[in-house]
Amino acid sequence: MRKILLTAGAIVALAGAAQAGPNLVKNGSFEQNNLTPTSLDGFKAAHPGINVVGVQVDGHLPGFGNTVTDWSSDITGPYSAGYNLYFFDGDTAKLGDAASIYPGEQQRPNANFTGDSPDGEGVGAFMVLDGDPNFTSPFQQSISGLTVGQQYNLQFYWAGGELSNRTGFETIKLTGSFGASAFTTETFNNTKPVGITGDFSGWRLEKFSFKATSTSQLLSFLAAGTPANNLPPVAFLDGVSLTAVPEPATWAIMLMGFAGLGAALRARRRAVA
Repeated sequence: MRKILLTAGAIVALAGAAQAGPNLVKNGSFEQNNLTPTSLDGFKAAHPGINVVGVQVDGHLPGFGNTVTDWSSDITGPYSAGYNLYFFDGDTAKLGDAASIYPGEQQRPNANFTGDSPDGEGVGAFMVLDGDPNFTSPFQQSISGLTVGQQYNLQFYWAGGELSNRTGFETIKLTGSFGASAFTTETFNNTKPVGITGDFSGWRLEKFSFKATSTSQLLSFLAAGTPANNLPPVAFLDGVSLTAVPEPATWAIMLMGFAGLGAALRARRRAVA
């Protein structure tokens, strides 16, 4: 009996090893930020009528670039006009505005926004990436600790919609890349015409798989929508994770272990009989 118990213990240990590894994305739920109680005082003093529920984090608003810990927005080259917003909590996002270079223009999700994503535990923070081709910019993080040739699973929640001061967007999707590999979600189509509050797609779980080609690769998200020019759709993002896929050899060893355990149990029953 002791031998069987030891075998079972070894299989349990192998099962633990075969599970997906830890999340290699830092601050994938966006709960950590670099804001301090005084960092918003200047903006609030200049715009006393705004209830600040988020901030623009792409660097165009002085003092708030790279607000989200471990993440940054690329606003160089073709993305020089990029516009990315960070909201503190899905429960409060519609109750005020994000501090931005467009104060007083209802920089918040529209009335159809339903709140926190399924990942929104605790603070419930999330990102909003502008999908207007003239104002889109990558939101990204460099991922280290990768094994060349290892398969990795990327998972995140996203949604399509618009800000409260706009109506009539047509389409929105979230694209991105992991190293040299690209990915894209399905396109969400808005059914509401100009002048009517646009649809919110609801949060959707996306999963992609990639093989690492370097020990460090850039993970980047970019919203892509239509039309351009003052009718911008936006993509919502939350709950980003990247985990290693268990090696097939590990699963094979586990299956052999289970087979061995079954044989040992059958042998013990015959011996008892």
